[in-house]
Amino acid sequence: MSSAVEQAFHAEVKQALQARHQQKWSEAWSHLERAHILGQQQFILHMQSHWLMLKLAAEQSNWVEIRGQVLRLLLTPVGHLTGRLPLGNPGSSRYPVLQPQPVPDDLQSLVSGTKDQKRQG
Repeated sequence: MSSAVEQAFHAEVKQALQARHQQKWSEAWSHLERAHILGQQQFILHMQSHWLMLKLAAEQSNWVEIRGQVLRLLLTPVGHLTGRLPLGNPGSSRYPVLQPQPVPDDLQSLVSGTKDQKRQG
């Protein structure tokens, strides 16, 4: 994974944590979803994004999202082993687990680079 993707992932997480601290819930979710899109191709980052989503859902007592994140934490290893990772899926329970979504324009070049590197590796 390129360092640019990792830097972008960590920048999104940092912004999510700042928004969470300020109780700007929708902003925190948006940043975590963007982090998920960026980190989805690397197992540790992928798991980290779902763990942070679970913590945010728990802080909000959002039981639907808590269940969704527990499911995603269990399915993430399977997705990596089988290669079934839906590109662009933001990782929250608002989206079906295996449904690809359009990648935001500003993340396109970063995400397409991770797919190319994975194919070459």
